[in-house]
Amino acid sequence: MIKTFKLVRKIPGQKMHVYITIVGDTLVDTGPYSLHKQVKNIVKEHQIRNVIHTHHHEDHTGNSPWIEEHLMVPQWIHKDGVTKCMNNTKLPFYRSVFWNNRKSFNPMKFESSEFHTKEHTFKILHTPGHSDDHVIFIDEEKGICLSGDLYLYHSPTSHFSFESVPELIHSLNKALNYNFQEIYCSHGGYLPNGRRLMERKRDYLLNLQEKVLTHFQKGMSPAEIREMLLPKNKAFQYLSGFENSPMHTIRSIIEHT
Repeated sequence: MIKTFKLVRKIPGQKMHVYITIVGDTLVDTGPYSLHKQVKNIVKEHQIRNVIHTHHHEDHTGNSPWIEEHLMVPQWIHKDGVTKCMNNTKLPFYRSVFWNNRKSFNPMKFESSEFHTKEHTFKILHTPGHSDDHVIFIDEEKGICLSGDLYLYHSPTSHFSFESVPELIHSLNKALNYNFQEIYCSHGGYLPNGRRLMERKRDYLLNLQEKVLTHFQKGMSPAEIREMLLPKNKAFQYLSGFENSPMHTIRSIIEHT
């Protein structure tokens, strides 16, 4: 049985949803420390024997140090995330306000391309683009994908400075080579038509990439392309000091394609 739990982080003028998922006795990500009370209550109500992480970001590993100290169960992450987790985070102000900094902990790297629970065999797919260590988990027999932050929403107009749109497209194509219909998204929850939504995101980014490169080859600057294709700023972009911005979307396409 798969259970998903919706957590809500509110600050003045902004609200963010986080979902954590439990598959049998395995917890998928541990949520941000800013929501530690809710996470601890959920964990205490279930017999957690393993923790698997989609990636190292603080909204996915924030309660992992507490779990390490109090539950002492094995925790796993992609090999590129191990060292990142062994250090305290030093977040930009807006991220620390939303999620709080995370203390260090000591996960193990996945030793296999699969992870088994009592009722599921998940293929572990490395899907960088949002982070270098991002992975998703797919059970093809049951048609399920635990998608972390790979999907999020189907038509993003801005990205973080550390993200790569071409890598995201590659990772979306990689995921879509496998059989699944349902996804469990870390910020969107359970999506029964998740495959179609993931296809929409892939197609949207491919179309955007083609437009950006066409205009760039015609001699337009990144700023001019941004003004033409993605002219609007949203409140979160101001809050992030434009670490999240349409300009990062444009530049990542031009620089990494």
